[in-house]
Amino acid sequence: MKKIVFRSAFAALALLAAALILSTALFSCMSATTVRQGLENVAYLEIMGDKSKYQTVTSTKSGATEFLHLVQVVIDEDEAFDAEVNSIKNRAVENEFSYKIATGTHTIEISFEGRRVLRTQIFVSAGQTKIISLP
Repeated sequence: MKKIVFRSAFAALALLAAALILSTALFSCMSATTVRQGLENVAYLEIMGDKSKYQTVTSTKSGATEFLHLVQVVIDEDEAFDAEVNSIKNRAVENEFSYKIATGTHTIEISFEGRRVLRTQIFVSAGQTKIISLP
């Protein structure tokens, strides 16, 4: 009788170990799929507009005239940075500037030369590029 109980306990333990190994293998395969898809927990913000409206003229050290197309972007009244305005007319991939932002809901405020141009609320998901069109 003792041998039968021992064999049943051993079989149950072996079955439990096999289930644990199988679930671990399946879980690790799912993780590999997520990594392979390359979905980071970031999104991208791209500012589009008529560059002639958002142009600042400066001079370089050599005396040459330089045209900057920068606006000031504030995210959630916390993170601020200067962003290049991408041309609506010439939307070639190599000419675009995009900026990483965290996923989720954000309030975006854009100013040019100290004057607020746009304030909007957006939602972005992982890997998404949100285009903000300036008036």
